[in-house]
Amino acid sequence: MDRRKRRGSTRTDADATTDTGTLLRRAAALLVDGTIAGVLFGLIFAATTLMFVRFSLVAGWALPVVYLGYYVAFEGVYGRTPGKRLLGLVVVRRDGSACDLRAAAIRNVLRVVDGAVFYLVGAVVAVLTGDDRRIGDHVAGTAVVRERG
Repeated sequence: MDRRKRRGSTRTDADATTDTGTLLRRAAALLVDGTIAGVLFGLIFAATTLMFVRFSLVAGWALPVVYLGYYVAFEGVYGRTPGKRLLGLVVVRRDGSACDLRAAAIRNVLRVVDGAVFYLVGAVVAVLTGDDRRIGDHVAGTAVVRERG
């Protein structure tokens, strides 16, 4: 069975070797996804605060777990987050195959580095390497490309 069709995936084929001019679309998708992840964290924070008085001990760990989990889950299972879907983007392996959970985890753990100074580090790397791939993409062997339509 084709991996892109499993688990009700909405992935579509993308050409990982062309049309990588996605930097502005990626920035817009980041804003959408950051908003969604922030709302999820807020809901989790509110629910947990109502259940536990001493949530402040857990709050420090909850935000990075929710944020990282959001990206890894969506990109590892569907090949894109809701923000990337809205902007017509998909994460693929450099050979054009589907992004898996391992690659999604690697590329997103490195958001810590790429996201330094409001994603300036990732943007500079993407521009200087000429293929719009941030450090996480280089290490994970992935690329964010426009959905072929």
